[in-house]
Amino acid sequence: MENTRKERKFNNISETVKKYVTGHVSDVAAYLGLIVCIIVFTVTSDGRLWGNYNLTVLLESVCVYMIVSLGALFVYSMGFMDISVGSQMGVYCLLTILIVNATGSLLLAIAVVLVLTLICGAFNGFVAVWLRLPSIVTSLFLMFIFGGIQLLIMESTGQNSISINYDLSVMLEPWFIVIVIVLVAVMVFYFFNFTKLGKYTRSIGANERATSQCGVNTTKWKVIAYMAFGVSVTIGTFFLLARTGSAGKSTGNSYSMDVMLSLILGGMPLSGGMKSKVRCAIIGSFTYALLSNGLIISGVDINMVYIIKAIAFFIVVAISCREKGVFLPR
Repeated sequence: MENTRKERKFNNISETVKKYVTGHVSDVAAYLGLIVCIIVFTVTSDGRLWGNYNLTVLLESVCVYMIVSLGALFVYSMGFMDISVGSQMGVYCLLTILIVNATGSLLLAIAVVLVLTLICGAFNGFVAVWLRLPSIVTSLFLMFIFGGIQLLIMESTGQNSISINYDLSVMLEPWFIVIVIVLVAVMVFYFFNFTKLGKYTRSIGANERATSQCGVNTTKWKVIAYMAFGVSVTIGTFFLLARTGSAGKSTGNSYSMDVMLSLILGGMPLSGGMKSKVRCAIIGSFTYALLSNGLIISGVDINMVYIIKAIAFFIVVAISCREKGVFLPR
């Protein structure tokens, strides 16, 4: 009799776990991915993963990924994307260096970069709607524009890279990085879960037509979402510049895909919608930073690093898109 009760209890627990896993495949995969990365790279790096120097490097890289990814949530939750982020960050780093070196004013550089990111965000959001184009088309246009500007700026200097004559070392202090990450995460969590901005962007991703028929000005909120993303790009740009201390032709180029992969590894569905969560950016950023850093310190060939990332990208996209049957956002 008692064995029967235990068996029923075990079956009930098993059924509950099975239902949860079935309904939260992306979330479970995201957490497992992070845990697997921690375990595997702890072993393969012979403990170097947790060395003081490596933890500092890891924190600095996580900071940029997470800040930009948190802002990208508003765009990706609509089922949209922006692949111009990397090129934009490269140009913003160069402009910051030129402005600071010429005027000595970091505040002026911050203001200029912030205005530009807001303008680009408004352009991405409004033009895509106005011309009825997929968001990837307008962001592709910006990517080419900013890529060209980046090359022109560097050619005008006649150098391979230029350095900033300003001490940004405080931005690399662990306590400062943690404070900024927490502040950005808290603000994004609030706006994403408790304001119209987060509710409407997720609603647009779930069903844009129904959202529009409910009286929501979807064009307005698309523009605001892209502009919110722009603010996070501004912050991320200055942390990137603090890490490198200089900028060149290739600065920031990889961040467009890095941000996308970070969100996907965190369980973010490319179709957006109500399953979009702030934790996708947080977990995904840690996982991606661990993946990039762990493979290198474990002695994996750099060419294999890209192959492994590509395989991880494909697997997680396949999992996160299984219900919608699509592999690319709108």
